[in-house]
Amino acid sequence: MKAILLLLFLIIFGAELFPQSQNQSDKLQKDIGDFITTRSPSEDEEIEINKLYMPILPIIGYAPANGFVVGIGLAPAMLLDSSIHTHMSSVQANIQFTSKSQRNINIRHNIYTRKDRFIFQGDWRLLFFSQPTYGLGVYDFPPIFSFMGLTADEGSGAQPMSFNYLRVYETVLRKVYRRLYVGVGFALDYHWKINDELLNLDTGNLFITSHYSYSKIENYTPAKYTANGVLIRTVFDNRDNTVNAYSGMYLDLGFRMNSTTLGSDRNSTQLQLEARKFIQVKENKQHLAFWLLGNIILSGNVPYLALPSIGWDTYNRSGRGFIQGRYRGRNMVYGEAEWRFGLSRSGLLGGVVFLNTITTDNRYADLNLGESFAFGYGAGLRIKMSKETRTNICVDFGMGNDGSKGIWFGLSETF
Repeated sequence: MKAILLLLFLIIFGAELFPQSQNQSDKLQKDIGDFITTRSPSEDEEIEINKLYMPILPIIGYAPANGFVVGIGLAPAMLLDSSIHTHMSSVQANIQFTSKSQRNINIRHNIYTRKDRFIFQGDWRLLFFSQPTYGLGVYDFPPIFSFMGLTADEGSGAQPMSFNYLRVYETVLRKVYRRLYVGVGFALDYHWKINDELLNLDTGNLFITSHYSYSKIENYTPAKYTANGVLIRTVFDNRDNTVNAYSGMYLDLGFRMNSTTLGSDRNSTQLQLEARKFIQVKENKQHLAFWLLGNIILSGNVPYLALPSIGWDTYNRSGRGFIQGRYRGRNMVYGEAEWRFGLSRSGLLGGVVFLNTITTDNRYADLNLGESFAFGYGAGLRIKMSKETRTNICVDFGMGNDGSKGIWFGLSETF
């Protein structure tokens, strides 16, 4: 817990520790377009209002949760008014097909209207997915808790699952004072056709999985379930750029209330926190970035696959070094620090090093939040895809202290 408190301190008060220089346009910047056309690098041009910038990237890569991936990714961006008082609007969309027979469609957006009066934020997904679960809490090999006096083998670790998943999150925020916003939204999590592959209820070969045990104890149907609710959010955002920030802060405090009236299987309330801090160490060449995520269930409960879990944030970026879904719990706190730096004078190439940590709980095993931590670390390469919007192609190699490792590909920064 001390590590999390230190990270939160750096996020909020980091500006006092590392003085920030004024944001200036990068000189002699170069992106992939300049490299392909062999044009000489030039000073960044002023971003045109209402012009659509449309980076398109074929997806050919690998991710621990997906295997080998092919598809296409889009990162359109547009400035709807002068950049002096309006943030860049951006969308990230992709369709992927994987070697693990997954078919994934993802659309996320941050739309800023003129003078940032309104922000429309969305996270829409349709996944035909497969992924192992590892039980609740932070363990090297998490125990599979008993159900009705029957206990499964505790040494297996991963428990493979397949499922379909629809996520629809949409929020409208209204500026109330300078960079402070308040808003309301809707959140839907629907899992169906859940196949718990190791589950065996035959008494001769009994295997009770974590998912099945949790679902029965908490009175959920193991094959499908829904968590629908309303969101109330307060956001502070003074980042200099929403695609790839060099300076500023983003704070998001949300309250989610799932209700059976809206189609949720159970009533529950959750407190959700996200904080990001960006600090320029050397004018547009080196930056420090800090990220904190918190998700606390205040009352009731949510289905197993809707519990707070590593790698299931808006852009699936948390937990580099661990497979998606490796750690899960009723409550979760995650923190990450990253050093970003240039590798070429033109700005075409850059690099990062990062360190992250997570803690979750498991009340069925008397494990409380903050009692056990997992750590991930690694480094990555950045290739500038669009100097106007600061969109980067990201390739990261990460490792976890549980021995896991992998390569992560993405558009735009991790956070």
